Amino acid sequence: MTAAEIGDPAAPKMPARRFFSDEEKLAIARETELPGAKVSAVARKHGIVTGLLFRWRAQFGIAQKKRSKLARVLLPDDMPATRALRDLVHPPEGMMAVALHDGRRVFAPVGSDPDAVRAQIESKEAAQ
Repeated sequence: MTAAEIGDPAAPKMPARRFFSDEEKLAIARETELPGAKVSAVARKHGIVTGLLFRWRAQFGIAQKKRSKLARVLLPDDMPATRALRDLVHPPEGMMAVALHDGRRVFAPVGSDPDAVRAQIESKEAAQ
């Protein structure tokens, strides 16, 4: 292997970086909305990284096909699932769990008075 010499005809004369006009960006971004099109496949076809294509989609307001919808789930306290979920969330280091009167749990610094924590939470909720 030898280093390419200056003026070597095999060396590219144009920089490898490509520039797209806004119309080209929009057209490429719209390709991702075609039935069966995948963002990664469109990006590969045009020789760009997927992150750039996602940025263009956001720039031109092309949203995801399906937005996630979050729903609040309330489980009765006597359900085993509720107890299991509550046990999964451990207090962060330097914190302790304080059970509220309605069954919820909050974290407070270690050494805090549980009654004072409950009173503070209840006063904040009453003010809202």
